[in-house]
Amino acid sequence: MKQKKEPFISEDTRKIIKKELDNLKEPVSILIFTAEEVNKPFNEFSIKLFTELSQLSEKILPKFEHIGGELAGKYNVDRSPTILIQPEKYDIRLTGAPAGEELRTLLLTLIMVSTGMAILSDASRSRLADLKDKRNVKVFVSPTCPYCPLQAVLAISAAIEKAGLVTTEIIDIYENKDLAAKYNAFSVPQVFIDDRLVGLGLQPEEVFVEEILTAAPVKIKPVEVSAEKKKTDLLIIGAGPAGLTAAIYAERSGLKSVVIEKANIGGQVAITPVVENYPGFTKIGGKTLMDMMAQQAIQYADIHEGEEVLEIQKTDDVFDVKTNRANYETKAVLLTTGAESKKLGIAGEKEFQGRGISYCAACDGYFFKDGKKVIVVGGGNTAASEALYLKNMGVDVRLVHRRDALRAEMFLQQGLTKNNIPILWNTEVKEIIGDKFVTSVLLENPVDKTQKNMPVDGVFIAIGYTPNNDLAKNLGIETDEEGYIKVDPGHRTNIKGIYAAGDITGGFKQIVTAVSQGAVASSAIFEDISNPYWKKKEG
Repeated sequence: MKQKKEPFISEDTRKIIKKELDNLKEPVSILIFTAEEVNKPFNEFSIKLFTELSQLSEKILPKFEHIGGELAGKYNVDRSPTILIQPEKYDIRLTGAPAGEELRTLLLTLIMVSTGMAILSDASRSRLADLKDKRNVKVFVSPTCPYCPLQAVLAISAAIEKAGLVTTEIIDIYENKDLAAKYNAFSVPQVFIDDRLVGLGLQPEEVFVEEILTAAPVKIKPVEVSAEKKKTDLLIIGAGPAGLTAAIYAERSGLKSVVIEKANIGGQVAITPVVENYPGFTKIGGKTLMDMMAQQAIQYADIHEGEEVLEIQKTDDVFDVKTNRANYETKAVLLTTGAESKKLGIAGEKEFQGRGISYCAACDGYFFKDGKKVIVVGGGNTAASEALYLKNMGVDVRLVHRRDALRAEMFLQQGLTKNNIPILWNTEVKEIIGDKFVTSVLLENPVDKTQKNMPVDGVFIAIGYTPNNDLAKNLGIETDEEGYIKVDPGHRTNIKGIYAAGDITGGFKQIVTAVSQGAVASSAIFEDISNPYWKKKEG
């Protein structure tokens, strides 16, 4: 009896994708170009993917073409695989297979093209209406980067909104290493407009739109927003584990809440390759875990991604909060702004960021697979986890630590030993050296001051975190000597009505503690709004 052929897309994933494709309105024509023996596994992936997508929706109309043929010449296609989406109407191309995180980009693109509706704010549409000149946008991505789909969708939205003027190309850096080398794009996402680098890392929508108009890097600037205030009980700033948990607990206690996140949902956890110490999961990807939290939180609270708080003012018993999108009036503010990666502060670090230097193995590690030589700098859990992730990806990795013992959990240290990852003890990185991209590092023994030069292709820095405390400092909130916010057991700050939870408060930086703090803070906020502790004292 002939064995039934397993589908390329798993049954569970098929159900999710089919639900998304049910949103399609008009048919979407797709041209998939491939060349034999060039990126063969990715060609096969693309062919199988679009074949099965067409089985899930009759509105998906793929056509498979060979590079070198008439259509390849017409559309100037010379890379395999290349996917053109609705090419008779839009200039949108994916140079590389839409695998991993980029499948999210593809699905959103199909929906936008089918409906003719770009995912842009009204303000962005209004600004783009002023565009008169043609623009060519390139976004370099990798399938493991959780930030990349947001940036890619912005670029594709511009091509849909300004069809005929904006062309957008999403380029996978691993499948197109020569292009990545040409543009020095070894960290993702990176955005080029008319072949000029305008953005390294995820950009706010308002900034990207201004860059489309100017074809040059710009800094964020205030935009006119409606004077009408949106009222809520609790405004949560930051959509990491603490913020999302607080939103769930707030709504369940009867408080209306809004979550504001200037970047992507999930914070540092979203770029953690693997989580092995969160109860209930033996092993789970950080991005997957945060997606699950977000899906639950969305059932309770409004979550606004890509929105940044610009100003907070207190008036009587309420706070007026201005963002780049709206004005809010809230009874309480919870800061869950987290922390960002520390910098080494050495020569070459700033110069080669995005050209061999990275602070995110999940984002950029994919480029270094197939035996490229890198070092991970640090001795804690993050450094050990990133080294293991890179090793399992096929990267030639070494851990560089300035002391003679690691701070990482013993389980992770055992993993380093089991995977034969060399550790350079008592070693500091003094300088990062390169030309167009990183070529070596200068290492020094802090004990005897001896130095040596080590050839490397990349440097991953994981030496701890710096609190994102700009809002706190502007408000006059008390912090400790390292800049972390001081709170009482209910996560109250020194300013009535403002609370803080998660990594921004310092201490033990773990997902489980952030979740716990979010719950505790939310409970305290409910109690204080219902029966203010300061009024009790006054009475």
